[in-house]
Amino acid sequence: MKPEPEARTVDDSAGAGAGDAPPGAGDPVEHLWNAAHEFLAAARAVIDAADAVVVEQQRRVAAPRPPRLRRIDVD
Repeated sequence: MKPEPEARTVDDSAGAGAGDAPPGAGDPVEHLWNAAHEFLAAARAVIDAADAVVVEQQRRVAAPRPPRLRRIDVD
């Protein structure tokens, strides 16, 4: 739900319509704010995914595994 736009008075010092966005364009600052939030959410998702990969790799390294070489008794 969008907040109601601010009501303008007749004696507005900037003048009526000065710097207004075209009808239906919305507030440009609100658009930038939403875009910044979406960008940060995407960046957070990338960081979380990279963190999960690093944690998984650390678990694999820490897990004991059988040796790759077998000793052969030649006697």
